[in-house]
Amino acid sequence: MLRTKITPIALAAVIAVGSTLSVAYAANNNRDGDNEGAQELAAVVNAKTSLGQAIAAAEQQSGGKAIDAGLENENGTMTFAVEVAKDNTVQKVLVDLQTGKVLKVLAADSEHGEHGEHEND
Repeated sequence: MLRTKITPIALAAVIAVGSTLSVAYAANNNRDGDNEGAQELAAVVNAKTSLGQAIAAAEQQSGGKAIDAGLENENGTMTFAVEVAKDNTVQKVLVDLQTGKVLKVLAADSEHGEHGEHEND
């Protein structure tokens, strides 16, 4: 009983710490004159969708479990990139930061649509 209460709390804490570290990392890169770091920081600060919401959307879309998440620049648009494991495969799910909508599902080893890509309507 106690374990079922602790697991969601622990997961939320990990997500919160990861989000904070991502913002800190982006801010640190910005100090070094890294334009990409500034773009990532601005995208996260202005996002209407949280990392937790993006993970939930990716898991729901794929039917798997998230194993990694981060930011990715997809054709000039910053997205959450969530890697999801299911049935011995890994997919990369791209989620819009503003709407929380799943934009694409890719095979995790593919690069920008070479293999296994499909777009959601």
